[in-house]
Amino acid sequence: MGAQEDPSKRKEFQKRTDEDIDSFLARTEFSKTSSQKQPARPAVEPTSARTEPAKTAKPESEPIREISEQEQEDQIKAARTSRAEREAYQDVAVLRKKAHAFGHKAAKFFHKYKANEAKAQRCSEKAVAFREKGAARKERAKEYKDRAKEYETELSGAATGKTELSPESLRTKIAHMERKAAKEEEAVRRNESKAAAQGAKGAKFRTKAARFLEQNKLFESESRMYAKRADNLEKAGM
Repeated sequence: MGAQEDPSKRKEFQKRTDEDIDSFLARTEFSKTSSQKQPARPAVEPTSARTEPAKTAKPESEPIREISEQEQEDQIKAARTSRAEREAYQDVAVLRKKAHAFGHKAAKFFHKYKANEAKAQRCSEKAVAFREKGAARKERAKEYKDRAKEYETELSGAATGKTELSPESLRTKIAHMERKAAKEEEAVRRNESKAAAQGAKGAKFRTKAARFLEQNKLFESESRMYAKRADNLEKAGM
């Protein structure tokens, strides 16, 4: 037979209520689980962590101070001065922009002036070359005419028998020299015409160059005027 239960304990257990039974069972289960798993011991907190932070006192709200009339006038004056400085800076920037724009246009017109001057110079060189060729052809034509005159002199002496050449041969030589002289004179006229055409082209380019130079001077004057106004405005602002 098993061990007999103590009657005093049984009597004590029977006197308990249902709530005591629940608490007894819960205590028994907790003791079993706690015996199997022992929780890790918590680390010791530092003293500084355990101490409560000191309560910071909230700053009291400062009363709003009213601005005096003098301070208000000073603020208005400072704002107006700042606005005037910014407007002056904007005016200077606009003047500088216009000065650079006119300067750029003046440079473009100066480039065109130089380009047309170069073209006119080339035309002049060509005209001189054509005139030189015409002068050389003119000299040849003169030589052919002189030789034709010599043949005419010989032709007049052929009738008296002073020359060995026949009159018909002399007339052929005279006609040949006159043809060559006419050809050279025609080349002279052609070269002179080309020289005149190159001179006309050169004159046209010089006229355009003069117009571009005038525009260049006008835009340079405008650029200097705007730059001077900008300088004066900057000096006045300082």
